[in-house]
Amino acid sequence: MISIEELKQMKEAESKPYQKSIRANVVKCSTKTNYKNAKQEDRVLYHLALADHSASIKATCYNEDFYQQTKEGNAIIIRNFLTKNNVVIITKQTKIARLKPFTIPPEILQEAENILQPPAPPISPIKTVKGAKLRTLMSISGTITEEEETKNILVAGQETKLKSITVNDTTDSIKITLWRDAADFQIQIGSYVKITHLSVHEFQNNKMLNTTRNTQFQKIQPPQEEITLTIYAIEKTNQEHCTIAIQIENAENCQNADINNTVIMDYFNIPADIDDLEEALIEHLPKTVNVIFQNGYIIKILS
Repeated sequence: MISIEELKQMKEAESKPYQKSIRANVVKCSTKTNYKNAKQEDRVLYHLALADHSASIKATCYNEDFYQQTKEGNAIIIRNFLTKNNVVIITKQTKIARLKPFTIPPEILQEAENILQPPAPPISPIKTVKGAKLRTLMSISGTITEEEETKNILVAGQETKLKSITVNDTTDSIKITLWRDAADFQIQIGSYVKITHLSVHEFQNNKMLNTTRNTQFQKIQPPQEEITLTIYAIEKTNQEHCTIAIQIENAENCQNADINNTVIMDYFNIPADIDDLEEALIEHLPKTVNVIFQNGYIIKILS
């Protein structure tokens, strides 16, 4: 029996399985994924994060009969396996036996935890995302403003589900394509979300984001931000608030925002008994102001 560290240092088994064995704890086990093999036959695979006292390693299992034996928390001995690019390849010829789990050093355990679910990249402004290199992993937060219909397309001969959404923050907006299971995420227009592990791509000379197998959605409380913007026009008014066309400083496009009538009237010294608020506001525009902004709403005009 060899350690995982020793396995990583050995030459890859290209033509036949290793006869030696490794002993490891299953730290993480992914869900099953359907795919088609070279003969276009339906098959199933899943991934494991394995660790022993020496190191951690990723494994890909092409035999779903092992799924119960390789659940998270189990310990296993594996033999007759292949390796490729420092990944253990488990096939129908592989032999797996269970044993009592053993202690793993904390730093190796954390390393294994990150194999299937790497730490999320820090949140980046959408304007920064659009300047990033292709295939860079990014995380963003913002308001969902558009949702397209889910559709199915053929990818490598397999029907694949996808859906596109648009997310805005105070710097820009971007389209995100939700692939496969991500297309089933519950989307609500107007929700403020954090989306992690997105990959930068380009379509028709426009930067966009694609989900990855590690992408996670989280609905969060939108932050209050102090920003500079220019109020250009009035879209509509009612008894409580105005919808205005604004352009946030350093953003390329205009967007809509709402503001309470009292807030904007106090700022422009418009009397409360004004007959036509829209006409009165237009007289003061365009106007660049500093505001407290939260998820498409101007809470306060500072100056």
